[in-house]
Amino acid sequence: MKKGLLVLSLLMLQIMDAQNYSQDINAARGTEDHASTAQEAIAPPVIKADRIFDFFTKVEITPQNPNDKIYYMTLDTGDANKKKKFTVYKKSFTISRTTQVQAYAQRKGDKSSVITANFNRRPNYWEITTLSKVNPQYTATGKFALIDGIKGDIDWKKGDWQGYLGQNFETVIDFQSPLQITQISSTFLQDYKLLILMPKKVEYYASMNAKDYFLLDTIDNDIDPKDEKVQTKDFTTEILPTEARYLKVKAYYSGKLPGWHQKKGGETYIFVDEISVK
Repeated sequence: MKKGLLVLSLLMLQIMDAQNYSQDINAARGTEDHASTAQEAIAPPVIKADRIFDFFTKVEITPQNPNDKIYYMTLDTGDANKKKKFTVYKKSFTISRTTQVQAYAQRKGDKSSVITANFNRRPNYWEITTLSKVNPQYTATGKFALIDGIKGDIDWKKGDWQGYLGQNFETVIDFQSPLQITQISSTFLQDYKLLILMPKKVEYYASMNAKDYFLLDTIDNDIDPKDEKVQTKDFTTEILPTEARYLKVKAYYSGKLPGWHQKKGGETYIFVDEISVK
C-alpha cells in the first residue's frame, strides 16, 4: 500500500512540473508576442514634393507598409479661419502656395504618429549669383536658399544655412527690374566651438547695370568671437529710398582662429542664410 502511494506521489509531482513548464513557456511566448507587437508599431508615411517651388509642385504621400491607409490634411494662408479635418489620401495632388502638409498611416484601427512637411512658394523671382565658393557640406536647399523667404533655424544642423570656409562671402542679387530699396538685411550665425564665426562686417552695394556699384552702407559686427552662445545676427540697415536693379552683399571673413581658441590657426566659416530687401 505504501509503495502504491509513493508511486502516486511521484506521478503527481511529474504532472505539476509539466504544468509549471507549460506555464513558463506560455508566459515567455506572451512576452515575445508583446515585444513583436511593439516592434510592429505603425511607421508614418513619407511626404514628397519640392521644398521650394516657383508656381506649383506635386505632392506625393507614400505609406511605408502597402497595407496602411493614409489620411492627410493641408494648411495654407487661405485656411486661417477654416476648421479642417484629415481626409483619405487617394492620389497625388498639386499645391500653388506655401503649404503645410500633415499625414498619418492607419492599419486595423491603429494609427501612426502625424508627420508634418512644409513646402514654400518662392516669395520673388529674383536671380542670385554667388561669387564665393560654398562648402559642399553646407549648401542648404541650393542656389535660391538665400532668397527663398525661409530663415535658418539656430540649430544649423537642420541644413538651412550655407557655409563658406576661409573666405569672404560675396553675392549679387538681380531683381529683374529696378526696385526701390529702403531696408536691407542679411542673417549670419555663430557657433565658435565649431569654427563658425560672425563676419567682421557686411557691406551693401547697389547698381543699375551690374558693373558700376556704389556703397549703400556698412554694418560692423558687435558680437565677441569668444562668445560661446550659439546665436544669429541680422545685419540690417535702413537707407533713404534708392532705386537699383542689382544688390551686392559682401561679408568679410573674420580670419583664422586666434591663439585663445583650442584649434588656433584653423580656418573659420561664414554661415549665411536669408537676405531680404524692402
